[in-house]
Amino acid sequence: MKIGKILKGTGRVLGTVAEYNIKITGEVIGAIADIADKPNFAKGSRDFTKALGNIVGETSRKASDITGDAVDKAIDIGASAIKRIEGVVVKENIIEINEKGEIRNIKYIKDVDYQVIEE
Repeated sequence: MKIGKILKGTGRVLGTVAEYNIKITGEVIGAIADIADKPNFAKGSRDFTKALGNIVGETSRKASDITGDAVDKAIDIGASAIKRIEGVVVKENIIEINEKGEIRNIKYIKDVDYQVIEE
C-alpha cells in the first residue's frame, strides 16, 4: 500500500469529521436559539454552519488527495533516481591494464565514498 493512499484516506475521514462537527455545532446553537425564541438567529446559525461545514469538509478532502498524490510521486521519483545512481556509481567495474595491454586487475566497487557539494 502506498503512503499517499493512507494520507488520502486519513484526510478524507478527518475532513468529514470536521464537516459534521461544524454542522452539529450549528444545530446545537440553533436549538438553543429556538428555545430562547430567536428564530432568525437559529436559522442563520444553521445556514452558516452548514455552508461552512461543507467548505471545510470539501477543502480538507481535496487537500488530502493532492498531498497523497504528491507524496506518492515524490517517492516514485526518488526511487527512480536512486536506481539510476546505483547503476552508474555503485555497480561500476574498474579495469586496470598494464603497459603490454593485458588486464591486470578488475575491481568491483561495493562501497563508494562521496562528498556533499554545497550549491
